Amino acid sequence: MSTCFLIWTLWMATAVARVSPAELEARLARTDSPMVVNLWATWCAPCVEELPYFEKAAKQNPNIKFVYLSLDLDDAYPHQIDSFVNKLGLSGEVWWMEESNANKYAPIIDAQWKGSLPATLFIHPGRKYRKFVQGAMDEAMVMKEVGAMKD
Repeated sequence: MSTCFLIWTLWMATAVARVSPAELEARLARTDSPMVVNLWATWCAPCVEELPYFEKAAKQNPNIKFVYLSLDLDDAYPHQIDSFVNKLGLSGEVWWMEESNANKYAPIIDAQWKGSLPATLFIHPGRKYRKFVQGAMDEAMVMKEVGAMKD
């Protein structure tokens, strides 16, 4: 394996994908498998505290897609977010919301959400299941919600 290919592979594994509100809406609409979308930011202490619970659930449930949607400000994208993700060893996809105005993306996640963090969206298209949880979750809560999505 060439060194360039190895570097490219490692970079792609940790790359933070930039998403607009329209792209977020499209990605959520076209998912055909269960998905957990955790909304967080590097500066949000409750967000950082719950990330390991989602990572543990992700490792125990490979058939559920885990996405970490960063709501960090522009100056954190991509290097600060990527460094943070690598430090924590997150294995799911990492997206960064390029729009800082919550009024433009919050209704895509949940009509009642105003943009406070942390928050998590659980989606199972096959069951037409969609649940939004606003606020921090402990490990038991994460495992319960993820367990409810299993086929």
